[in-house]
Amino acid sequence: MAYLRRIYYIFLQSTGAFLRSMARFWGRLFFIDLWRNATARPVLFYAFFMVVLGTLLFHWLEGWDYLDSLYFIVITITTIGFGDLAPTTPLSKLLTIFFGINGIVLLLVFFDLIRRVRRMERLETSAPVRAQDRKSGAPSRPKPPALQELSQRFPIFHLLKGTMTRLFLIDLLRDAHSRGVLLYAAVTIVVGAIAFHMVEGWSFLNAMYFMVITMTTIGYGDLTPTLPWGKILTIFFGLNGIVVLLSLYDRIRAVRGQDQLIR
Repeated sequence: MAYLRRIYYIFLQSTGAFLRSMARFWGRLFFIDLWRNATARPVLFYAFFMVVLGTLLFHWLEGWDYLDSLYFIVITITTIGFGDLAPTTPLSKLLTIFFGINGIVLLLVFFDLIRRVRRMERLETSAPVRAQDRKSGAPSRPKPPALQELSQRFPIFHLLKGTMTRLFLIDLLRDAHSRGVLLYAAVTIVVGAIAFHMVEGWSFLNAMYFMVITMTTIGYGDLTPTLPWGKILTIFFGLNGIVVLLSLYDRIRAVRGQDQLIR
């Protein structure tokens, strides 16, 4: 009987450890650890707000039902862009430019936020506390600034101000090295729009819309180049889009440092 109880005890321990591991895995997979972090929640709420706002606007402008509008805005923000639905009115295209750029910025911020939050978790769990310090009552080793930041309760105004500053890349605009990347991205979009307007004969709005959809890698397919020079330009600006996205992510990492969370 004792042997069977031992086996049963080991089975319960193994099952409990497995369930805890799965809970941690699914929690990280679905960003529950981000929802628990006060500095990350405003970004998640902003993403949710963008999805709801885009659904309502495209339902009103394009006459799509709510499911199609929700489907379209998610496909746009995540830069998937199947092309089965595409904007048809000038205002819808302007909004698609806005949501497409917002989607790219959100993805870059999410990548950086996940990396920072989980880096802080690893540092927090691996920070050693000496046994002799506990016994002697000596003050424990001070946490690094980033770990202190995790436990601070920021006033809501400063929290939102810091989040919006980083969400809209204002901190990059203040950095001399990052401004060059942002300026290059803006100039490339404008120059590309002028080039496609001249080569393909599209309206300037359609050309601007095509440039944003191309450089953000969404690519609905409702507008495509038909002339050889248009295809050459698309190759050039498509490759430039990838370079700009990678450069922006690199600048976000550089500006926000290795050990600071988004405030």
